Amino acid sequence: MKRAPLPGVDLMLYAAAVPLLLRNPSIVVIPLLMAVIGVFLGVVMTPGGGGIEAVTQNLAQLIGFLLTLFGLGTACIIADDAWRHGQASFDRGWTEARRRGGEILMASIGFGLLVTVGTYVAAWFGVIGLLLTLVIIVFLVWTIPAAAVGGVPGGAAIQVSIDRVRATPIPAVIATIVAVALRGFVVPYAQAGLGGWLVSLGWGSTLLYSLVGALLQAIAIAYIALVITKTYTDSGARRW
Repeated sequence: MKRAPLPGVDLMLYAAAVPLLLRNPSIVVIPLLMAVIGVFLGVVMTPGGGGIEAVTQNLAQLIGFLLTLFGLGTACIIADDAWRHGQASFDRGWTEARRRGGEILMASIGFGLLVTVGTYVAAWFGVIGLLLTLVIIVFLVWTIPAAAVGGVPGGAAIQVSIDRVRATPIPAVIATIVAVALRGFVVPYAQAGLGGWLVSLGWGSTLLYSLVGALLQAIAIAYIALVITKTYTDSGARRW
């Protein structure tokens, strides 16, 4: 007996996103550029020197996080084009990303502030704080697509994401699980594996290891962009 699918959930899109990404490698370009810039910022802004080093490292991490979210926003725009037409135009996507850049940045800052709060709570309250952080991410999962492809002002993107997640929570939860698994587990383990292989070939270096991580992160972000963009647009079609 065939089990009925979960309401509002299209699990096939997670499989369909793989060949779509392979046909549209341009989705990876801006996330990769942002990740590489983040790597070199980390190198430049770590001069050494106790407290100053800690401050500059934190600043570099903050800038890198915002760059990552901007890369995600750009990838969402190109991913939306890919879902609609099968073949995305990088030039068209980049033009639209520059036009929407301010809104993506505003949404990214709000996203970052709330996630940072959740992270600090997690540090104090352990498992309860971690669960709170995951709940925050679930409700914010469509923030960047809202600002990038939804035509939503950056300051309102968080509220739009929350409203849509409340209306269609299951797709948001699944998309969040996939995104967290890729960024939190798959990419670090793959980076460690590739880094160990490079060391065995005599090519090991901290910079090269970081650049490998940047490439893997960019590929993961491109896939995540495909997933959250499609689930965002689908949630709007079902609800509004």
